[in-house]
Amino acid sequence: MALASAQVVDAVAALLLPMGATGGRVYTSRTWPLAEASLPAWRVTAGGERVEQLALDGSLQQHTLQVDATCIARATADLDDTLHNLAAAGLTLLFAAPPNALQLDAIERELSAEGEAAVGRIRLSMTALFQTAPGAPETIL
Repeated sequence: MALASAQVVDAVAALLLPMGATGGRVYTSRTWPLAEASLPAWRVTAGGERVEQLALDGSLQQHTLQVDATCIARATADLDDTLHNLAAAGLTLLFAAPPNALQLDAIERELSAEGEAAVGRIRLSMTALFQTAPGAPETIL
């Protein structure tokens, strides 16, 4: 079993899989560049993770994990609109089923270059809350 934070990343990625526009291209690794032929695609990664003790006896921890879902797209016209539509579809999938342990914190946009940029990315930065026991870092409570 994977570390609890890796399970959260996988769960977020699974929510994005049904998106028709990306054709199931949702990756949870950032170790290789995405080819333009494979775009649009999502990359879901974990950022910083804060851990707080909840129980006085130290038996319960609250994790606050930064999760970034970044959609990379290529468009020769209306790249901004393409990115906004992908983000809207992603947000709909991510937050469709309450209750949800995710909180949207920010939406960031980036184009490959000024002027006639053809590749861009839109990042949905979220916070995920979950609990574990210190001796069981792979079990979400």
